[in-house]
Amino acid sequence: MRVPPSAMDATDLLNPRLLIVTGKGGVGKSTCAAAVALAGARSGRRTCLVEVEGRQTMSRLFHTQPWDFTEREFRPSLFGMSIDPEASLAEYLDLFYGAGRLSKLVVGSTAVEFATTAAPGIKDVLLIGKVKEMERRRDPDGRLSYDLIVVDAPPTGRIVNFLRAPEATTELLNVGPIRAQAQTLIEMVSDPARTHLQLVTLLEELPVQETVEGVGALREFGVTVGPLLVNRVLPERFDEPARKALTDDLDPSDMQAILDRDGLELSVESAVALRNLGMAHLGRLDLQGRMREQLTAELDLPTIELPFLYSERFTDREIDKLADLVEEALSGRAGSAR
Repeated sequence: MRVPPSAMDATDLLNPRLLIVTGKGGVGKSTCAAAVALAGARSGRRTCLVEVEGRQTMSRLFHTQPWDFTEREFRPSLFGMSIDPEASLAEYLDLFYGAGRLSKLVVGSTAVEFATTAAPGIKDVLLIGKVKEMERRRDPDGRLSYDLIVVDAPPTGRIVNFLRAPEATTELLNVGPIRAQAQTLIEMVSDPARTHLQLVTLLEELPVQETVEGVGALREFGVTVGPLLVNRVLPERFDEPARKALTDDLDPSDMQAILDRDGLELSVESAVALRNLGMAHLGRLDLQGRMREQLTAELDLPTIELPFLYSERFTDREIDKLADLVEEALSGRAGSAR
C-alpha cells in the first residue's frame, strides 16, 4: 500500500532508497535529479545517480568523463553511472547462466534488438533490473552498497509504460527466471518503503496539467508519489507600491520623471521598455500564483520550490546552489518547502 499523501511533508524526500525522477520534457528533470542526488550525498548517504537514456546529461552537468556501465565516485559519497540494455543483458546472462565472455559476444550481436522486437518491454525490464540489483546489493561487510539511488528516468509521457514493463513481461512469460526477475521488480517499484516517484514541474499551464495527469496515472498504477519539485520559480520582486506604480496607466513622461527622481536617468523610450518588462514579470508572477493554487487544489502533495537561476551557462556551480536549497527544504528551514 502506498504512503498516503497527507502523511508526507517535504522532509520525506530522501526517505526511500530509490527515487525515480520524472517530469515533462523541458522542466529541468535531469537538473533536479542531479541536485537531489547531491543533497543526498551531502547528508551522509552513499548515493548513486543513474542515467537510463544514454544522453550523457549528467557528465556534462558535472564536467566529468562520459558515464558508462561502471559506477564511479565523482563527488564525496556520490557515484554516477549510465545503464544501457546491452550491458545489462550481458550481466544478466553471466549472473543466471554463467555465460561469461560468451554473454558479451551474444549481446554484441543483435540480441537486444531481437528481444526488444519480440517483447517491447524487455529493454525497460533490463534497465530497471540493473537498478534493482544495485538497490539490493551488499558490500562484503553486509552493508547495503547504496543508501540512496536517484534515477533520471524517462519523461512523464513514458514513465508509466517504463514502470509497467515488468508487469507486462510477467503477463507474456508464464515461467522462467526472466518472469521471476520481473516479479521482483514489480515488488520493488510498488513498495513505498523502497521506492518513490519524484515529479518535477514548472508553474506553467502545460507542465502543471501534465503533472496532475501523471500523478493520477502513477497512483492508479500503484506507486507512491513523493514531494513535488517545482523548478524555475521566479522571485517576487515587487512590493505593493511598486505593483501599483507598474499597473497605473501613467504617461511615459511621468514615468521618466519618477525614475529621474529615484536617480535612474533614462530616455522616455527606455522608461517604457523597463515598464513593459516589469509588466511581463508581473504577468508571470500572477500565472505562477494560479498554477500554485491549482497544484494545491488538485494534488495532496508537499512541494519544494527551486528558484530560476540566472546564468549564461548552466554548470555544476548551479547544481550546487540547487542542492543547497534542497538541503534547506529537507531540514524544514526553507520557505520554499510547502
